[in-house]
Amino acid sequence: MSKNNKNSAAENTEDAVKKAAEAAQEISENAEKAAETAEETASDVIDLTEDAADATENILDLTEDSDEKADEAEEAPEKADEKAAEDEKTEESNEAEGTEKAPVSLREKYHFDLLSKIIIWVVAGVIFLGAVCVTIYYVTTAQKAEFHADCTDTIMWANATAESGHVYDQEFSYACFLPFSTSTIMYPLLHFFGLSMTAHIVGMMCFFVLLTVFLVFMIHEMTGSYPMSLVATAIFLSITLSTQKMREIFWGHTIYYSLGILFLVIGAFMYFRYLTVSSKARTLKKDGKNNKKTIIHKLVIFLCICLFMLLTGTDGITGFTLFALPFAGAIFAEQFVNTKHPILSGKTFSVAFRCVVFLGMAVAGNAINNKLLGGMTAGYQDANSNFSPMEEWLEHFHNLPFAWMRLLGVKSLQYVKFTSEEGIPNMIFLMAAVLIAVIPVIATCYYKKFGDDRRAKMLRIWIWMHWAVTAVNIMGYVFGVLAAADWRIIPMIGTALIVSILFLSWSVTRSADVSRITVILFVPIFMAGVLHCNDVRKMKKDEYKHNTQYMIADFLEDEGVNRGYATFWNANSVTVITGESIKVSDVDVNERGVFMRHYQSSKRWYETDPEQGEYFLLLSGYEMDQMNLSDFPMYHEPIRTAYRNINGTDFNLLVYDHNIVTP
Repeated sequence: MSKNNKNSAAENTEDAVKKAAEAAQEISENAEKAAETAEETASDVIDLTEDAADATENILDLTEDSDEKADEAEEAPEKADEKAAEDEKTEESNEAEGTEKAPVSLREKYHFDLLSKIIIWVVAGVIFLGAVCVTIYYVTTAQKAEFHADCTDTIMWANATAESGHVYDQEFSYACFLPFSTSTIMYPLLHFFGLSMTAHIVGMMCFFVLLTVFLVFMIHEMTGSYPMSLVATAIFLSITLSTQKMREIFWGHTIYYSLGILFLVIGAFMYFRYLTVSSKARTLKKDGKNNKKTIIHKLVIFLCICLFMLLTGTDGITGFTLFALPFAGAIFAEQFVNTKHPILSGKTFSVAFRCVVFLGMAVAGNAINNKLLGGMTAGYQDANSNFSPMEEWLEHFHNLPFAWMRLLGVKSLQYVKFTSEEGIPNMIFLMAAVLIAVIPVIATCYYKKFGDDRRAKMLRIWIWMHWAVTAVNIMGYVFGVLAAADWRIIPMIGTALIVSILFLSWSVTRSADVSRITVILFVPIFMAGVLHCNDVRKMKKDEYKHNTQYMIADFLEDEGVNRGYATFWNANSVTVITGESIKVSDVDVNERGVFMRHYQSSKRWYETDPEQGEYFLLLSGYEMDQMNLSDFPMYHEPIRTAYRNINGTDFNLLVYDHNIVTP
């Protein structure tokens, strides 16, 4: 009797499994038919006629309703995934009903899934917090050891605004014009902390928070996974700590090399959010539900993007080349090459309209900036837009890969073995540098395999943005004057790293056939990030005491002087370090004498103060020799002098009873 019951139970179980399989197959076939029907409908002629209510509701989409079927086709893969998951659940429930041990196994599976999710969250959280803590340590503490004159750019622009009461100070000579940048944040900080290291550090921490938060949200918008976005952001942060110059560009001060990356991340997040909300609005409308709140939400996001484009446009040509053009161009290019939508479709027209509006807002921002400038020029910024001699182009192209590797930590270690203590980390850095360059190429080869859903569209947009930024960067580096410094290719390194991370995220979250290979390829990049973080962790808190700029500040303080002059590398940095208790202005020193230097300085700084009893001049040994070749010593005799050797350089302090430099 028991045997018959068992046989009967087994037969019932088998029948239940077969029925579940047949039901799953039927649902899958229906999903495929729905997708095919949507694709066929999308290829039909687009009817651009709408009723008044629909036209009002879809003011941003510009007859996008006519492409609803095509949009449904794009969303079909996502719905198919959801149905597949439901099928699996149905099959599991059927099995549970057919066997006595199934409830126990389901309970065990649930506990296993919950435990695995907890482990994934914990591991992702630890990796993220580790990278964040190390980066914060560098920004707030360790960067003082690497602080120098170039790091003062951002806060000096904010100070110029504070001194003049206008966006631009007509008396100040700017390296470049970036009114919408971290200097915007530092401006109110000056009222609390003055022109000091505290204001500088707090401002850079704000930049760090913005970049980190928006990177996490942007990656989550693309993957739907917070653990993945946390790990991806941690990898990005760790690579920015690779070398002193990379740390300076990202966390020492803010100039267009790092600003472009921040703008791309913020812009991408907002546009991706816009796509998500638009998809939700279409779904609600299709289901006959009220979607007014969603439409308002979409409108608010669109207006925010427009405002953001307007503000970034005020940063001039750099804002255009490193953000506005790559951003708008990528959005349009992704839609234009998508053969599933006719060129003369409502969808294509809608995307083109958005891009035109975005670029129009950027142009308006640039016009506002030109009005504010009133004819002012920035030598450093303008010089970077010039062609270099044709004879140098091949040399620049040859140097490009070496600049790439140096920025990512690769060192020239002649006669050092690969397996030595120095050689192994260098090999890891080398592999990471090569992979960061190669993975975007691999991602581009997989362009058509990303699928047709919304998140695939986002990844394709990032690929277009990367190649647009790369084209601009290579143009300036090979054919222009950017090759004069390695760090000027950092924008293309940043976008390459982001695309590499996003490709990894896509392959893992979608369980693509290339996922395991991608994870393996990312091992050297992850290891390189760990080594970079460890290097920063080893930097001592009081290492700044050995920084030449801090030692010069101590020297001047010991001599009891508080206002004077020095060459660029020993001027503004000392002013910021001492919180303006010692004001040092930039001068040119050569065989003709000592003159005011028009670079990152204000004419007000050189005006004579009747209450100032002493002015000093700080010169290195070489600068002292240059000055002695001129007539300057004949007309200006110091009342006292001092000397100190700082980090192997002889510094001479000449103190005068009058102002030796005038505007």
